[in-house]
Amino acid sequence: MKVKEEFREYLQTLGYSTQISYELPNTIERILHHLQGKPISKITKKDLEDYVLYLQTSISTRTKQKRSIVQINSYIYALKHFSKFLYTVKEQTLTVHHLSYLKDVHKKTREPLNLEEVQQLFAVTDQTKYGLRDRAMLTLFYSCGLRRNEGIHVKTTDIDFRKNLVFVEKGKLGKQRYVPFTEQSACYLKDYLYKARPQFIRKAEKKKRKTLFISNRGLALESQSLLNRLNHLTKKAKIDKKVGLHTLRHSIATHLLQNGMDIYSISEFLGHSSLESTQIYTHIIEDENQ
Repeated sequence: MKVKEEFREYLQTLGYSTQISYELPNTIERILHHLQGKPISKITKKDLEDYVLYLQTSISTRTKQKRSIVQINSYIYALKHFSKFLYTVKEQTLTVHHLSYLKDVHKKTREPLNLEEVQQLFAVTDQTKYGLRDRAMLTLFYSCGLRRNEGIHVKTTDIDFRKNLVFVEKGKLGKQRYVPFTEQSACYLKDYLYKARPQFIRKAEKKKRKTLFISNRGLALESQSLLNRLNHLTKKAKIDKKVGLHTLRHSIATHLLQNGMDIYSISEFLGHSSLESTQIYTHIIEDENQ
């Protein structure tokens, strides 16, 4: 199918990930096959509405089960990008604006911090060894979006300042990944590693301890200790929300989506094994825009 390959090249040219450039054209191919080869110029709004209804009510031939909301939304996502491709490259129109992403009304969402609140958390850190450690903590759990268990297991050797990457060895279900960080984040991590951490390690029994976050006695910090520091910063910043380490992860994902990053890239950034977990952030954005 020529249009499939052209769509793939279009996505690659725009810099989309390999996964998106592969998945979206294949999804469009399945949709067009279902419409029995109907010319794109003849596809109507009702055709697409009926197709979404078909996805909701039929059983997947692959899984032999009903499709999840996330799976259905991935088809709508593909259609919206395909429409942009047709308009930009082929000068054709495929009306998709009437298609809305489905919502899981049973899914509870955590309230993320807004950008101003995150900035307030960073602003209330100070230049003491505790403050520099707090700033490194915010960097890993917000800027890098690490899970609680991932963050507490990061070692000093896991941070690569040449490439601005942090290696996540203890990912969920044993999944490892590299997470990029900005130059500003690099500064915060260097401040802690080279200025503050040596002050903590002096009292350690094991001077060669590689755990990134350590206590005043040189011991590896547990998640509760980091949470206590986060609660301290939250009160200091006068933020009237219940904030946990995972709230920081939710917040960066929401902010990335608000800034236009596609959901596939966010899923890869967060280390999700499927889009099911990532889809929650589209609901947060849609709720805010209503």
